[in-house]
Amino acid sequence: MGFLKRASGDKPAAPSVDPIALAREQLRQAGADPDQPHETHHFLYVRSVKAAQQAARALRKPDRRIEIETSARKGFWLVVVTQSIVINPETIAQIRIDIEMAIDLFGGEYDYWQVAVANG
Repeated sequence: MGFLKRASGDKPAAPSVDPIALAREQLRQAGADPDQPHETHHFLYVRSVKAAQQAARALRKPDRRIEIETSARKGFWLVVVTQSIVINPETIAQIRIDIEMAIDLFGGEYDYWQVAVANG
């Protein structure tokens, strides 16, 4: 399994780059069908293990896997939300809404998301 280039979360991107269109095009170039579900990883940084645990509980859904990891960023914990979705504006927007709700409740920042491409 490989990963496509990172798509920005809250970080400013070049105005002409649509991260969803870019991810869909990269899936096509990798020989994958962009209209089929692909595993996505969304990265949320929070300031404490307690906030990470609370955010993980708030983000949990039957079709999501949530992991809490130590972060290379000093003073932060990393919450990784993994979910298989068809990459389109609606599905990415729904995950962002859920993550932004967790940020509003527990603090932190949404860093970025990426798409995993299964090889072969």
